[in-house]
Amino acid sequence: MMKIGTRISPDWLDRPDALKFLKQIGVDCVDITFDIFPGCKAAGGRLNREGVEQVVEALDRAGLVIERANSLSTYTRATFLGEPGSEQEIDNLVHSVRICGAFNIPVMGVQCFQAGQFGKFDVEMHRMVEGRGGYRHLKMDLSRVLDQPPPPGAPAREEVWERTLKIFRAVVPEAERAGVKIAMHGNDPPVPSICGVPQVLYDFDAFDRLFSEVPSPNNGMTFCVGTRYESGQDVFEGIRRFGAQGKIFHVHFRNVKGTIPETGGYAEVIPDDGDLNMYEVARALHEVGYEGAIDYDHIMKLTTDGPEGREYIAFCVGHMRGILQALESGG
Repeated sequence: MMKIGTRISPDWLDRPDALKFLKQIGVDCVDITFDIFPGCKAAGGRLNREGVEQVVEALDRAGLVIERANSLSTYTRATFLGEPGSEQEIDNLVHSVRICGAFNIPVMGVQCFQAGQFGKFDVEMHRMVEGRGGYRHLKMDLSRVLDQPPPPGAPAREEVWERTLKIFRAVVPEAERAGVKIAMHGNDPPVPSICGVPQVLYDFDAFDRLFSEVPSPNNGMTFCVGTRYESGQDVFEGIRRFGAQGKIFHVHFRNVKGTIPETGGYAEVIPDDGDLNMYEVARALHEVGYEGAIDYDHIMKLTTDGPEGREYIAFCVGHMRGILQALESGG
């Protein structure tokens, strides 16, 4: 049966009682980024045994384990932009996947090229709005950033692909040896370009290309339900398509309203307040044999909540636990 996960930032380690809170409400595992590990940021995204051990032990004291550890986009910027330092970035990833394997971290995330890595855009794409009862959530408007000509110096689409494949061809074989699965989230927002800067991992066909170019049982995806829905593609067809291949390694159990093809944007909302029936999503995952983590992903702002979003987390975990119990009972 699926597990319940949550993302935590580095500051959670400073609050042992907050980690215990996660366990108390029913969280099984956590999703983290490399910057949680001491020494990693200073080393340019290169994990070290002492730093990982420190975090693993802190989580173990709360009864939690790491399900997915994610490299950050800053750690592959030189590679994607064709700048000096690429070989060191890739060596850091190869080394880090070995460390993940040594500590039995089952999934490692490698980031794709996002248009924002090329530079900041002088266009407002997102804002916070009010939802049911006044909770605050993100609303995206991409209408002014799509179908634009490429800016000077931007990488070409096939250059982005070749640099992506360069990373994966180095990392995936090491992941096989280490017993680690490499999960690609894909572009968010899931569009071919932003302000003319190309993005390549924005739809199902792009994932198929990645998996065929670097074939391996350890090369798969973080299936972000919200991102896949807002792209305008069929979430359930995607679950069947990639679930049948054994390519779904992690799931962001995110719900949204609206799709980019229909409205030029979308809104990220509380899981029971979007366009998708999340029970049906979980049932589709169950039917393809998925047994990894489901993670609500981004935190919405409830009126009485604190900065770390404990009340929102408790709501999402309760929602997911109810769904999983219904599946277990054959509902």
